[in-house]
Amino acid sequence: MPNVLLVAKTSDLRESLEFALRAEGYDVTCRSSIGAAVERGTQPDCTVVDHHALGSDVAATSRFFRDFAPVILLANEVQHPLSHLAHRTVLKPFLGAALSDAVREAIGLRTATT
Repeated sequence: MPNVLLVAKTSDLRESLEFALRAEGYDVTCRSSIGAAVERGTQPDCTVVDHHALGSDVAATSRFFRDFAPVILLANEVQHPLSHLAHRTVLKPFLGAALSDAVREAIGLRTATT
């Protein structure tokens, strides 16, 4: 079962997304910030991160996008300033099918390259 790391600052969003991703058949690890993301050495198949969980440290955010790729960024705008670092940006609040498609695509690309 593919593992998805989900990082969202608010518990309501985290719980909602976790439910949806588990319903799709993914094993989901949830965190509230990129600093609490996951122990080193554990690599998720895909990462979903809400832009509110990124914080203001640009270097840490860049490292996070690199270390936990492929990353799907959840944002309020398509051209979010960090979209260029993400595998794909998905607009909030219309996550449903768009998020499901993005996760499936990201995992498929990751599996194809390993």
